[in-house]
Amino acid sequence: MSTEPTNVPQVDWNQFSPATMWRDWIVKSEAQWSETVSRLLKDEGGGAMLKKQVDEARMAHRQFGEMAQAALAAAYLPTRADIEAIDERMGKLEDGLAQLSATVVALREALVAQGAVKVARVPRNRTAPKPPKKSRP
Repeated sequence: MSTEPTNVPQVDWNQFSPATMWRDWIVKSEAQWSETVSRLLKDEGGGAMLKKQVDEARMAHRQFGEMAQAALAAAYLPTRADIEAIDERMGKLEDGLAQLSATVVALREALVAQGAVKVARVPRNRTAPKPPKKSRP
């Protein structure tokens, strides 16, 4: 009995990749743009054609963004919007922490000024005590 695979069609999964689709669209669009601009330079009535090309580019950009977002969600990876939301939350946390720190410093200074708290002076560059020297036999 042979274990060789039967005639199973091979699927090129790259054709379903958003990046591959985007790259293919760019290549085709570049050729179309070149042709369109050449015609526009020769014909003054090409404004509608230029508008159509720009609209197609916007639609393709939107579709690529939606596909990329779906691919990231399927892979349980954060999207750009997720990262921006985290960045905003971290900024708010940092601002709140800075306000708390300033309040603690002001409270400490007020307590020291009233004499309620003594300032503990810790020498800088304090090193650990050295172990006693052992005598050699």
